[in-house]
Amino acid sequence: MEQKKQVLVVTNEMSDEEVIQIRNAFEKEATKWSCMQLTLVHVIPRLPTCYFSIPTMGILVEKYYDEAKNTLTQVGKHLQVSRQDQWLISGGIRTEVLRLATKLGSSFILASARQIQELQRSLFFKNIHQYAVIKNINQIRKP
Repeated sequence: MEQKKQVLVVTNEMSDEEVIQIRNAFEKEATKWSCMQLTLVHVIPRLPTCYFSIPTMGILVEKYYDEAKNTLTQVGKHLQVSRQDQWLISGGIRTEVLRLATKLGSSFILASARQIQELQRSLFFKNIHQYAVIKNINQIRKP
């Protein structure tokens, strides 16, 4: 039996339409996609610690965390991804997504167009076999 391919979905800046497109693609051709394991990641920007003495910065950090957690939960529900396959990470999106993709052995990364451009700027991106902007999700089914 062939090992499942790991697909990492970056939920930062993901629109509802993109989530629906991913879900529809997986539902339409369930047998072709059954060899793939979806994992979600949302990256919270890391803020400089020198600003934490300002009371409003604590509120801003909590707001980032709450929004990220809600986004991750909602996308997870729509795509039927279990909580153990949802990652909430803080740091730089380029560094953290690619670090997680390497750790999980991801074959593919799905992200919005803006996020893919950011990820491509990294030298670590060469380890990912294929990537797809969500508008062209069918790209990841190529052998």
